[in-house]
Amino acid sequence: MKPLAKLLGSLLLIGGWAAAQSPKSESGRLELGNGVVVEYKTSAYSPKTEGHLGPLFGTDGDIPHTTLKELTLVQGKIKVPLDVSGMYDPWFEKPNPSRFRFRAFDSRNAILTGIFSDAAGSYVAEWLIVDHIGVRILLSKDPLVVREKLRRSM
Repeated sequence: MKPLAKLLGSLLLIGGWAAAQSPKSESGRLELGNGVVVEYKTSAYSPKTEGHLGPLFGTDGDIPHTTLKELTLVQGKIKVPLDVSGMYDPWFEKPNPSRFRFRAFDSRNAILTGIFSDAAGSYVAEWLIVDHIGVRILLSKDPLVVREKLRRSM
């Protein structure tokens, strides 16, 4: 009976480890400075609810683990929802505000750049914000583009 108890204990331990490793839904806020905040929501990727993926950004060829569900730029009381379609596995560990760069040109025009990575599948997204409307103008996993945007954002 003792070997069976050890086997059951091992299976429970492995099951607990797998549950701890599986992605979970999360949301949060990243303070970028000067009253600018990025709010985000992620969830575990589910092929049943996601449907057809199209181009994959954030994974190096595998099925993604997480989906970036929402990204919102907040300036004071103004919230600007941003297009996150096709964006998966946005970060390897914890989201980091240093991976975002916000540049305001005047009171009506700005650009938000974000670098995303699951450690293997890095990509960059950029949104033009005009009169509190955000339009994604760049989504690229080209290593040269990612490197250039990363260099400029630091």
